[in-house]
Amino acid sequence: MAASGGVNILDFKEPSRGALAACDPSVWKSAVSEFVGEAPADRTVRLSAALGESETGPELSSHVPPEFSFAKVGPSGCSTAPKLTGLWESIRLPQPVELVPVAYADHIAAGAMSAEGVLNAVIETGRHRLLIDTFGKDGRTLTDHMTIDRLRSLLCVASEHSVWIALAGSLRLREMRSLGTAGVRPNCWGVRGDVCDQRDRTGQMDLRKVTAWRRAIGSPAN
Repeated sequence: MAASGGVNILDFKEPSRGALAACDPSVWKSAVSEFVGEAPADRTVRLSAALGESETGPELSSHVPPEFSFAKVGPSGCSTAPKLTGLWESIRLPQPVELVPVAYADHIAAGAMSAEGVLNAVIETGRHRLLIDTFGKDGRTLTDHMTIDRLRSLLCVASEHSVWIALAGSLRLREMRSLGTAGVRPNCWGVRGDVCDQRDRTGQMDLRKVTAWRRAIGSPAN
């Protein structure tokens, strides 16, 4: 359904277990068959795997199929740059899967560094991608934790250093539009709950809502 709705990147996680909880690796293998091995030409999407947090990411990373494009790992418990970069270095992904570092807008709750600190570490280690998400899934959104000015500043720094940025965190369509109007335009929008029935992140996807996001962005949704 997401693919037919026009998404560019399809991310696999288990939302009932946390912000970036991994699904069973067997699901990743099934995804390769459906979206790579046997996918119709008009449904080509890049695949992404959530690896959970620092305690699960290193072990799971080697199980990500090489047909995936991305894998992301949460920074909880990594309160300093050495701890965070050590986590990234412990991830062993098959080529050519790329690690996407994550920063949490509510970083204090996660015992992690601020988004600015994570972005600096991304730049200093020569990485090229960053996802900014929320750790707590309590109904609050990215913009409840970070001001528009702060987000705009982060995106400006990222652009100066050619860092690709994705924004997520219980975002709704109206917030995406407001952010875009204010000049906050990331390379990628990450959405789950707002494209589900009754806006429940553990619910079923709604094709009409996926399509609404795609149209609002003005190009195939990321």
